[in-house]
Amino acid sequence: MEDSENQSAYVYLQRKLQYFYKTLEEHCKQVPNDARQLRYCRYITKFASHFGKEWCMVAGSTAEGTRLRSNINEGDFDYLIISGISIPVDALEHREDLPCFVHVRGDKIQHSFSHSLVDGKYLQSRILKEIDGEAFKIMKGLFQVCTMPFDSKGKHSHDVDFNREAKPGICKDHYVGFQLVDEDADNLYMRQLETDMEATKNYFQSVMDSSDLSPSMKSLLSNILGILAETEPNDDSSTAMGQTFGGLIEAAISDSAIIKSTSFQPKRSKQSIGENDRNYIDDSSSNKVFRVKFNYKSSKDFIAAFPLEGKLKCLKEWRVRILTSDNVLWPSSETVERICQSEVYVVAKPAIVNPYADIDFCLGFNQAELILASSLSSDQTLCVLLLKALQKGYLKHYSSVLTTFHWKTAFYHQCGQIDPALFDRHSTAAMLIALESVLSYMKECLDKRYLKHYFLESNLIAHITETEANEIRQKIKEIITDPEAALQVYFDMNKECEGSKQEEEISLKEMEEIKKRRNDPSNKKPAENIISMMTELQRVETKDSKLTKAIVDTLYMVIEEETDIPFVRPNTPQEHYSMDDLMAHGSKYLTTNFQSQNEKEKALKELTTKAFATVLSDFSSK
Repeated sequence: MEDSENQSAYVYLQRKLQYFYKTLEEHCKQVPNDARQLRYCRYITKFASHFGKEWCMVAGSTAEGTRLRSNINEGDFDYLIISGISIPVDALEHREDLPCFVHVRGDKIQHSFSHSLVDGKYLQSRILKEIDGEAFKIMKGLFQVCTMPFDSKGKHSHDVDFNREAKPGICKDHYVGFQLVDEDADNLYMRQLETDMEATKNYFQSVMDSSDLSPSMKSLLSNILGILAETEPNDDSSTAMGQTFGGLIEAAISDSAIIKSTSFQPKRSKQSIGENDRNYIDDSSSNKVFRVKFNYKSSKDFIAAFPLEGKLKCLKEWRVRILTSDNVLWPSSETVERICQSEVYVVAKPAIVNPYADIDFCLGFNQAELILASSLSSDQTLCVLLLKALQKGYLKHYSSVLTTFHWKTAFYHQCGQIDPALFDRHSTAAMLIALESVLSYMKECLDKRYLKHYFLESNLIAHITETEANEIRQKIKEIITDPEAALQVYFDMNKECEGSKQEEEISLKEMEEIKKRRNDPSNKKPAENIISMMTELQRVETKDSKLTKAIVDTLYMVIEEETDIPFVRPNTPQEHYSMDDLMAHGSKYLTTNFQSQNEKEKALKELTTKAFATVLSDFSSK
């Protein structure tokens, strides 16, 4: 009888865990928006490549395939914005107490910044923190455009963005279904879309007319926005491009803005965008807060970085340790070699203890972490998701102290010690043993209050107090005793939130920002940011040709990936499509008596393709 009960309990646990596994993998499954962010980074990098070595990439859990989405939070997108200026490794001074944090000797780098060096030696961290124009000739302007908050009320949802300072970088929080629930809610009224678009249209034209842009560049920008209005994304119309440029596209395709060089009229966008003052939010400016409700939120973290030139000593030591140890089961020698060839960065981040905020930088092994994640088996990745579920659920109270990065680091340390056979989702005991191994390792680290960085000898939890360490250790003991019950907390938490609005508090300063955006129907800042960026690029590049080529090459890429328009890119600048040919093609379409609707639609599609190819080749030839 007892054996029968034990067997039933085992079967129940196995089914329960299989449900957990399936649900977690559903929560981290890639969605269209994930792929879209990767494409956006490629577009930005393509544009920037015409002027230098600046580029950007999606990093973190999204790129690693371990991002958990819940009913209340879509999680974070991490974007690394990488300067074209490299820092030689011999310009780094590692902090003795925390070697993963460094100070950069500005007098040992080739590039000379106009900013004064701290103590006559050290580079100021705000060069990265503020995406300084001297370090980011291209990305500075693009960053200001991409981080423009917006406040948009559609038929079904009210969406709001806030920019907040983060360590490191800037965090852009996006709230869907935003609703102010305090008594002052009536004081914040929504703009009328018609007034908004008319004001935007007039202001955009005035900014364009008064700018220092050349006439040909003004024409090019107006036509480009018109073409963007014609393109429709393959997967979802609610894209970041539409959210960011919607108002300007609507403004640009007015009769006064478009050059009458084509025979087709672009479609009009329904989106509007808000103003971005690029002020860092300081919640300490006032104690007054407002309660808001929302359906769910997501975040985008923008982190600026300098790439390192040369090989770090710590990576050489790590390579020797991994490859010469008989006890290390993971990663493979091939993965180790790829990591040692990968790029390492420094980002502006104050040290976790005794910070020197003006000069503290932190080493960023983002490329190495992506390589490590890609080398995991699906069952090893599943173990990472189980740890994340515990961190977000049972250990939620301590999630800002012991982050997912800490748990990932502990997992990587133990992954090299755990028999790969234990990572088996079909064996209840095996997977729980692997999970318990990581939990026990973290418990030991908390006991010593020392969690070693995966790539160098640096304590990642030096900031945790003894009280916090003891409390978390006790919670981990409880998890080890009953992992199924501890995991259940994450799933119960998400179920409770399903279909209900969440609540948060936002500061008075943030409310003033949103009120300011709503009371300025002309959307001035987006127009100014975009025109200012293009004007500065044109000022630096004395000839229009490089800027024009950057715009057109990027536009080709956008149309190829975001639409199903089957145009053919010219192979050479001499391969030019004639406007006369286009007009003849259009006349033929208008005078043809088509035998069927399908035949007519096919001919129209061919005409549209011809129009795009003609306009784009016209841009390329300038």
